Amino acid sequence: MRTRAPALVLGLCLAAAAAGPAPGPAPGAAGSSVEAYFTPGDDVERVIADRIAGARRSVQVEAYLFTNRRIAAALAKAARRGVAVDLVGDAKQHESGGFPVLRSLERAGVRVWMSERFAAFHNKVILVDADSAAAIVITGSYNFTRSAQERNAENVVVIAGNEALAARYARDFERHRLLSRRLQ
Repeated sequence: MRTRAPALVLGLCLAAAAAGPAPGPAPGAAGSSVEAYFTPGDDVERVIADRIAGARRSVQVEAYLFTNRRIAAALAKAARRGVAVDLVGDAKQHESGGFPVLRSLERAGVRVWMSERFAAFHNKVILVDADSAAAIVITGSYNFTRSAQERNAENVVVIAGNEALAARYARDFERHRLLSRRLQ
C-alpha cells in the first residue's frame, strides 16, 4: 500500500497542474481553508500584505531573504498599530543586501533577529495570530523579494483556521528566535 501513495500523489499533482492555477479557498479540515498561489501570475505580495493587515495580535516571519517593500510596509503598519511583529532572517543572506529593509522594520517596531546557526536558514513562513482559532500559516518557496513576485516561478500556500498546525509552526519559530541574535 505504501508504494502506491507516491504514484497517487503524483497523479493528483499532475491533474491539478493540468487544471491550471486556481487561487482561493479549498475546503480543509473542520473549518480550515487552504489556498494556493503561484508566480508569475498571482499577486502574492497582495495576498501576504492583506493577511498581515488582518492581524490582531501577532505576526511571526521566518525569512531566508526579506527585501520586499510592500510586505515590509504591511509589517511596519501592523507593528505601529500594536501588533507584536517578529522576524528571524538568515544573517548571511541579509548581509548581501537585505539589511536596509530590516533596519527600517526595526525602526517601525518590528523585532528582528538574525540566524547564524545553520548553513542556510531557508524557511519562508509567515504566521498571523498563531495562537488563535483564526490562525494563518503562509509558507512555500516564495522568498519575500520583488524577484519572487516578478521574475521567479514560486508558490505560496495559505492555511487558515488550523490551530494545531499554526501552533507547531509557532513552536518552530520560537526555537529559531531563541537561537538567533537581535539585529544591531
